[in-house]
Amino acid sequence: MQNGDKVIYSLFHGKMEKVSTPQLPKKYNFLIVCEYGDWSGFRTLAECEKQFPELESSGRPDFYYRVVERF
Repeated sequence: MQNGDKVIYSLFHGKMEKVSTPQLPKKYNFLIVCEYGDWSGFRTLAECEKQFPELESSGRPDFYYRVVERF
């Protein structure tokens, strides 16, 4: 994650849980990130949410994946 990132969703108990409200949900300033850095390119929040089934079925530990709004 970078300094200007706001976490919107985080993987918790195998589900992507919403932890805050995005400021600009229709803009292309959202990314899926993991422990090792950016996992996806920039996209809208809705495009990130479409990938939740894949992220939730990954078997990764809590907080491994996060959706962030980058400013």
